[in-house]
Amino acid sequence: MGTGAHPSGLDAARQRVNLLVLSNGAGEDAIAASILEHLDPQGEVVVFPLVGAGSAYGSRWRRLGDASAPPSQGLSNQSWRLWLRDLRYGLAGRVFRQWNVLRGYRGWTALAVGDLVPCALAALAGIRPLYFVGTAKSVYHHAYSWPERTLLKSWVSRALVRDQPTADFLTTHGIRAAYLGNAMMDETVPAGLDLGFDRALALFPGSRTEAPRELPRQLRIWQRLQTDFPCPAAVAVAPGMDLDQLVPEGFELRRTGLQRGVVGWLHSSVLGVALVRGALGDLLARSWVALGQAGTAHEQAVGAGVPVVSLHPDPEGKLGWYRGRQKGLLGDALLVVGEDEEVAARALARLALDPAERERRAAIGRERMGKPGGAARMAAWLSRQL
Repeated sequence: MGTGAHPSGLDAARQRVNLLVLSNGAGEDAIAASILEHLDPQGEVVVFPLVGAGSAYGSRWRRLGDASAPPSQGLSNQSWRLWLRDLRYGLAGRVFRQWNVLRGYRGWTALAVGDLVPCALAALAGIRPLYFVGTAKSVYHHAYSWPERTLLKSWVSRALVRDQPTADFLTTHGIRAAYLGNAMMDETVPAGLDLGFDRALALFPGSRTEAPRELPRQLRIWQRLQTDFPCPAAVAVAPGMDLDQLVPEGFELRRTGLQRGVVGWLHSSVLGVALVRGALGDLLARSWVALGQAGTAHEQAVGAGVPVVSLHPDPEGKLGWYRGRQKGLLGDALLVVGEDEEVAARALARLALDPAERERRAAIGRERMGKPGGAARMAAWLSRQL
């Protein structure tokens, strides 16, 4: 449209479309933010992180919510104990307040990123049309069940899912689904930052409240690994995580003053560990394997060809909903071992000394997760819907 031209009725309608984005977790926030970064909407954009502060969104978009999180950090579906803790915390009242806020956005277009929880809240608040980016489920493990498919068919105008087999599965059940790539892989593209190390063990303590408790154990495992395979270690620091909370006993924190890349170092009497934030792609490009108890970061790592070792009390038994789902999704790219620190160190050493096995697992991860570029394709798709 040239300068001075009057918009057609269709163009004017598009200009008035306002977009509400809902997400329910740190990884989901990051995926939603990456899609929005490639989007050029004509109307207003409001984001609503349902769990926590939604730090990944930054300050570009107006944000709803109170930045709080229930005790489970949004993982109450992992166990009935977490569910009860959330109920005692006031989960029912929290969900009601969120639903009540959403009722004020009827007439907007909604994009729900994550699982069916943000879909349900938006749908029950009467927001239509509703588009869905499904990050949690796949036919590789825990495919969308009959009740879930029924709800998706009723609520969602269109759905984007995490792999082509899942898109095919939903399409055969009458749901308008497609696969355009995996947006979470966009964050794994290196930016060319100089991190000052190579061939490192990446440590993923997680983005939730468990991270300060988990990191000391990971550091002890890394220290045990030095006997068989000396290597540097680097911690992937989640957005919004206070560095001071990550300082274990026996270490001191030295900040670099940088906002991205190596933002600090944990120093002990003989060892130094890099703290890396906002540079996941550069960290993975310099890592041979990862040790983690995270969620989205595990999936991003294996998609970048970095196998992940994770700890579990009963690795040969029932892994629980979350880790079991992740193991099903990632296959042998995720190696689950016992919580004994010596056992974990030996598992890392075996991978370090067996490049062929490491590459076998890396190839599985790349296949399961797909290539970067999904966020731009999703944004272009969403623009067409708007």
